[in-house]
Amino acid sequence: MNPWKALWLFVLTILVGCTLLQDNSPPPQTYLLGGREIFTPTPVRRPSGKILLVTVSKGAPGFDSRRMAYTREPPKLDYYNDSVWSDTPAKMLLPLLVRAFEATSAFKAVVSPPSPVLADLRVNMDLISLQQEFMMLPSRVRLMMRIKVMDMKSKHVLGTRIFEIVELAPSENAHGEAQAANDAVRKLLGEVTAFVLNYLE
Repeated sequence: MNPWKALWLFVLTILVGCTLLQDNSPPPQTYLLGGREIFTPTPVRRPSGKILLVTVSKGAPGFDSRRMAYTREPPKLDYYNDSVWSDTPAKMLLPLLVRAFEATSAFKAVVSPPSPVLADLRVNMDLISLQQEFMMLPSRVRLMMRIKVMDMKSKHVLGTRIFEIVELAPSENAHGEAQAANDAVRKLLGEVTAFVLNYLE
């Protein structure tokens, strides 16, 4: 074979390969959990003067990434290809919890890691699941988390509780999951703050 022809075929092969490797698909849609007005609790009458530390553990396996999860046949878990959360659900929930506790006016301060402030109470959240379920229509979004309240001075666990919120999705897609998840978060924040405030009495 003519060496120039062989070189041309080699260059052409490289060019075709580069063209095939290009990904022209649109970027995935990104969704947020929470908003500035997602939850406004009624302020308590008597501030405790205590400092509250809010922490969040890594999400449970399957829910510790930005992927938006759904299921049609439990326990099988699937994920949307064209939609993601803006961050992991657990990380997005942390500032929402802080703002919710601040809005109660029950604490002198509400802090989160890596704050060096010594706290009186600690609230830790473990995200158990956040998924859209298609076993019936309309689909449902299930949000589950475990809350633990600890006295930081005595190191005693004051209480633990698992919260489970189920909301109907307005549409059978990732957008519907995001809307229902935010409705679930709104209800969850109300229940969690009420639960924790019981330990101030």
